[in-house]
Amino acid sequence: MFEPFEERKQVSFGDIENNLPENLKKQLYDGWPGMFNQHVFSEIDEDKFADMYDQNQGRPNFPVKVLVSLEILKHTFDLSDKELLESFHFDTRFIVALSLQEVGQLTLGERTLYDFRERLIDYSNEHGYNPLNEIFDDLVDNFLDTADIDSDIQRMDSTMVEANIKHLSRIDLMRKVFANFVNILSESQKNRIHKNTLKVLDDSQFNKYLNNCEYEEVIESLLGKLKNVKEHFKNNDEITQTKEYKHLCRILEEQSIKTTKQLKAKDDNEIDSSSMQNPNDEDATYRKKGNKSYQGYSCNISETADPNNPVQMITDISVKPNICSDVEFLQKRIDDINQKTGLEQLIVDGAYYGSESKKKAQSNNTELIPTTLTGKTPEYSTADFDIEENKGIVFCPINVKPIKTKYLESSDTYAAWFNKSDCKNCSYENCPIEEQKKNMTVRFKHKRHKRDQLRQKLSSKKYKKLKKSRPAIEGTISALKRSQGLDKFKVTGLLKTLCSSMFKALGYNFKQLTKALKMKSKPVLNS
Repeated sequence: MFEPFEERKQVSFGDIENNLPENLKKQLYDGWPGMFNQHVFSEIDEDKFADMYDQNQGRPNFPVKVLVSLEILKHTFDLSDKELLESFHFDTRFIVALSLQEVGQLTLGERTLYDFRERLIDYSNEHGYNPLNEIFDDLVDNFLDTADIDSDIQRMDSTMVEANIKHLSRIDLMRKVFANFVNILSESQKNRIHKNTLKVLDDSQFNKYLNNCEYEEVIESLLGKLKNVKEHFKNNDEITQTKEYKHLCRILEEQSIKTTKQLKAKDDNEIDSSSMQNPNDEDATYRKKGNKSYQGYSCNISETADPNNPVQMITDISVKPNICSDVEFLQKRIDDINQKTGLEQLIVDGAYYGSESKKKAQSNNTELIPTTLTGKTPEYSTADFDIEENKGIVFCPINVKPIKTKYLESSDTYAAWFNKSDCKNCSYENCPIEEQKKNMTVRFKHKRHKRDQLRQKLSSKKYKKLKKSRPAIEGTISALKRSQGLDKFKVTGLLKTLCSSMFKALGYNFKQLTKALKMKSKPVLNS
């Protein structure tokens, strides 16, 4: 049953207020505990979580405001659950941060933490709505406002994060999935599986078999056995609805090709990168970047980048299986980022940039600024040619009008012809003009012209300054990995990893907020 958190009003002998000298109380309330209480704990609207609980039955819930705050503190300081609970029960700083008055006022067990996390995930999966999304947006909005941070200019980058799973070979993966399935069966159901099939799970016998057979033979034998098991239980509705049976079906679909006679194992290079990597995390995917391979997720971050801001803060964080491209991240997130923060300029690297990304940004009244463009820098530029869209070239870079021009709609190409005398002593360098018998001619595609104009714009002093700010987001990602545990997720599943990432981003922002507020409080020295 949901009950909101209520601060204790009556004064007790053990209260911190009565047991600390004034100088220490000032340190607590002026330091991060007081700031957390004011700008995080007090800003959490726990009513957003009310629907996760029965309104009339059951024991009253442990205060949701405290639980959410503890999750943020856990990821702010990269604590284990054991360390978190110790700090909650015995650390005066945590007690002040959470609006408690004394040690022992509330006690919390690990089970309560786990139950809240599972309840949040189950509710989000069932309703397609995660209350944490609103809490994240509310807190970020409050942080930006409190620290006087402008969010009109932002930068974006992504990073690979390892899933909390063990790397499994194809053979190990099939055996693991089969073992999980067998473990959910009753004894009578297990007895219906042929004993030679069950020998697959006997390590000693299977290793002997493995040593005496070719790799391809073992793979196809395992697939055949799994197919027989699948067929044997396909009419048992209770079993076919289990996660373990669905994993077995997925493995067969991803690892094999159906032929008229039997299942044929796919070659290693035919296995799709979206295939299951480990049944303990069915959302994790495989990706190779450079010479390194990853199993897990991509985490995409957008943060403020206005050079006049006292500090920069994360405005948006998203997690997807690591096969998600940077272009996909931008297209999926820019609507929300724009709506939440009034984004006007977004600085990205070349992997985010493309015609579709540009269109998406323009539909949000956002200028997309790539630091680099894919492909080699061309020998010449068409940027200075003046064109009339879908009609022809009006003037060349030195304002000479062509004697003839046209636009070829079929190839989206502009063409123009000039007198040879006009080009004879031209001082314009790197012109794409070509000499013909009677005239000088130039041809270029509309797409090329637009790209050359973009290159020219990005080379200006104004845009060079903006582009130089983008690498700083790599420092943000490094800080999240180094001090807040983003290098490898400690949970499994897409939704859990997303929640974990949001807590880490809020923790990072809170650290930035404390810096900004301390800068504000410092006296300004007259020069």
